[in-house]
Amino acid sequence: MTLGPFLLGAPLALLGLIALPVIWYILRATPPAPQEAALPSLRLLDDVEPQDETPARTPWWILLIRILAAAAAIIGLAKPIYAPGAQATGEASGPVLVVMDNGWTSTPRWSEMRSAASAALNGAGRDTAGHILLTAPRSLNTDPGERLTRTDLSARLDSLDPVSWGVDREDALERLDASGIQPGRILWVSDGLHPQSASDFADALAARAPLSVYAAPPRGPFAISGLVSQADGAALTLHRVNTGDAAQTYVSALTLDGAALATAEAEFAVGETTATARFDVPAAALARVERFAITGEQGAGSLWLWDSSARSRRVGLVSGDATAQPLLSDMHYVRQALEPFAHITDGSIEELVAANPDAIIMTDIGQLAPDLEERMTAWVEDGGALIRFAGPRLAAQADSLVPTPLRRSSRAIGGALTWEEPQSIGSYPETSPFAGLAAPADIKIRQQVLARPDPELTSRTWARLQDGSPLVTGASRGQGTIVLFHVTAGPDWSDLPYSGTFVEMLRRAIAAGRGETAEDAEGTYTPEVVVNGYGQLVSPGPNASPIAAADFGGLVPSEANPPGLYRGPAGTRAVNTAAGGIPALVTTWPAGTELLGDAQAQTVRLGGLLLGFAGLLIALDLIIALAIAGRLPVLRRGAHAALIALGAFTLIPMADRPAEARQFDDMRPNLYSYGVSPGYGTEIEQTGEIDKAMEALLEMRLAYIETGDATVDRTTRAGLRGLSLVLFRRTSVEPAEPHAVDPETDALDVYPMIVIGLPDNAEPLSSRAVERLNVYLRNGGALFIDTRRGGSVAGTNSFADLDRVLPGLDTPPLQPVPQDHVMTRSFYLIDGFPGRYQDRQLWIESSGVGEQATRRGDGVSGLIIGDADYLAAWAIDDNGRPLLSVDGGDEQREMARRFGVNLIMYVLTGNYKEDQVHIPALLERLGEGEDGETAPPVGAPGEIDLEEILRRQEQQPE
Repeated sequence: MTLGPFLLGAPLALLGLIALPVIWYILRATPPAPQEAALPSLRLLDDVEPQDETPARTPWWILLIRILAAAAAIIGLAKPIYAPGAQATGEASGPVLVVMDNGWTSTPRWSEMRSAASAALNGAGRDTAGHILLTAPRSLNTDPGERLTRTDLSARLDSLDPVSWGVDREDALERLDASGIQPGRILWVSDGLHPQSASDFADALAARAPLSVYAAPPRGPFAISGLVSQADGAALTLHRVNTGDAAQTYVSALTLDGAALATAEAEFAVGETTATARFDVPAAALARVERFAITGEQGAGSLWLWDSSARSRRVGLVSGDATAQPLLSDMHYVRQALEPFAHITDGSIEELVAANPDAIIMTDIGQLAPDLEERMTAWVEDGGALIRFAGPRLAAQADSLVPTPLRRSSRAIGGALTWEEPQSIGSYPETSPFAGLAAPADIKIRQQVLARPDPELTSRTWARLQDGSPLVTGASRGQGTIVLFHVTAGPDWSDLPYSGTFVEMLRRAIAAGRGETAEDAEGTYTPEVVVNGYGQLVSPGPNASPIAAADFGGLVPSEANPPGLYRGPAGTRAVNTAAGGIPALVTTWPAGTELLGDAQAQTVRLGGLLLGFAGLLIALDLIIALAIAGRLPVLRRGAHAALIALGAFTLIPMADRPAEARQFDDMRPNLYSYGVSPGYGTEIEQTGEIDKAMEALLEMRLAYIETGDATVDRTTRAGLRGLSLVLFRRTSVEPAEPHAVDPETDALDVYPMIVIGLPDNAEPLSSRAVERLNVYLRNGGALFIDTRRGGSVAGTNSFADLDRVLPGLDTPPLQPVPQDHVMTRSFYLIDGFPGRYQDRQLWIESSGVGEQATRRGDGVSGLIIGDADYLAAWAIDDNGRPLLSVDGGDEQREMARRFGVNLIMYVLTGNYKEDQVHIPALLERLGEGEDGETAPPVGAPGEIDLEEILRRQEQQPE
């Protein structure tokens, strides 16, 4: 039933309005008057004025509320619908054909388009049949020839959803011609776009029956058409069709599971249809982004998927080198090679494993702490790619995270001590990810880590030298891969880091480590996740088909190849809805086409609103009745005041933070401004630990690790106090009181040197403590270990106690300190390193010999090991007197103190005195000493030091 712009779904319910006068009369009725009886005693109340009076009948305004409630309920049950389009379209003979544009551009206003189609049905007769024609082809399209009743047609419209690909109006006309229907009226609910096909399509529809068009183009930004990856972020291009006003919108960067990582703003100028959203976020965060979406907008076009081919790889770097000279470190060459195609993150192994990057690259790390090795193994088996480079540490000791067993040494190729010549790259196996790469003859390999003979070595070799020895090996471990370059990442062992082949090798190694290939000219990609019409990621449907790699270039999304992520040999490839182009707005329509506005096309169901209004009036009437009867509880003003006062009193302490909290906040930024590594920051956020870190930052202090043996710990502390006192008196270094540190929790990188005095049967340190010591050494710290055994160390890496007490310590190859080492002249000229015991050997990191000698970092050995009980020789009591005896008496104690001074100078200043070019000139100017004796030669033990030389020089006459 139609009443002007109103349609009634159950018009018979309006018969209830006839009962409104009856309801009015009943509500106005009053009960019969009470029977009067004269009681003589009531005469006493004649002069009393009554306080409450009962009305003779119901007040008119209460009657009005009740009548309105009844009327609203009756009209609501009649299911009224406001449909102004019903007057415009009117009745027509024959079925109604509803044509729907259901492509991806319809999603922003899909609910309005569906309401417009419902309005067309509401304007037709109750017995009028209908047909539906969808312009976006799909296998579930309704046959336009299927005749539907009005009820079925309405239900079918409610069940329709837009698709994530474009419309094909030519195909729609072909299906309409094949159906052979003769509609009495046609309503085309259009997205208002694609002018190249809209005109011909409207003419063809108008030739069949009177045509009405409701156009609903998107009002705001509705599509992302492109993304450009930049060094410092990404830039996206957004589109809209209405250009009348300036507008701004936001784009969110999301992970695949929907977590928002960043948001960027895009501003549309007046008259502009495009805008750019720029993401300037850290590379580590941007590398986690899987998709971008326009905030607050639905639709497949408002989503842009970022596949692995377009997205930069996220690579974590862990170096075994000190960082004092980063441009000379191995990691510098790796970083330069990765920058064109990867986002780089530095951090500890523990942090990188938790961040789950695409790959982790480690340079010259021999072994990991047991717990950390287990964690790294689990990460690799879950699909991680671990790429390692060899070096002295890995040659000395390797853990289980290598693709093939290694020999415990390195092979020098070429040089004065070998007949061999440096090798060039030989070949790449056909199954290797490096197959097809060039092998320039000018790339020479001078040293390598050798693999042990193994039956699977051939299958695990990715690159060989000319003599057949492996240059790069790789092996699968669970779902991940471990890759080993048998040379250093820097130019110490080979020329590979200087070449472009190195860049391509790293790119392919990262791709292969993730189970991908760097090249995808061949292969097939299967749909992994697809985008539906509302811009949501869903599982692929049964009609989604694989795509050949060569077909991605000009692919147009369709039901067989919907937008989404497709996985293949080179990782994931994205098919984005709007990548093929943005349709333009239809500005002119064919003559004779009836255009419906928003007011005419909309329909509003009023039944629920009226029933809700009736319920509200009934509730209001109930409240009024209770108020009149005095049944409502009344809250006293005193209770209100008490509650407010209590709440204010409770919130007063929260208005100002405690002094301790303010002090902590004031100290935290200062702590990080002094360079405390964030890797250690989580533990030092306790009040006591912050004080210790701040003390070490403001005053140079030596540190030692407590072992649990009270005697040894007291001796260690006394020894460092004695050494600090000698430094204070004799040098410009003025150390403060030494600190005892816990390597599991304390900040370590604020101390220039950490000392361990090992007691007998010392308890082993935890894996976390050892790994943090490894990080400390890699960051340029120095670890001095005094075994206190008083015996000689048999050979390199034969420290049994160290392997037990420090399991997983990344120990480099060690060598005795040579006689010409800079430590013998960093301050004093000495030729030995005595402690409590004399004639003991001191061990430092090996730098190789001859032409294979290498200088890593700043040239300072990060690990120094001795057994002469140096701490006992340095130890003093509270009065500054020696605490323990020394084998050689005071003379040996003095030499032990001089060695301690040289050790600290070596750790603090590095190798700047290694050349000592000024010593011969000074001695030549000195000639003979004051007593007529010839000045002793450089290096005479304990006879002369640099300060003495300078003093004599000042006394010489001009």
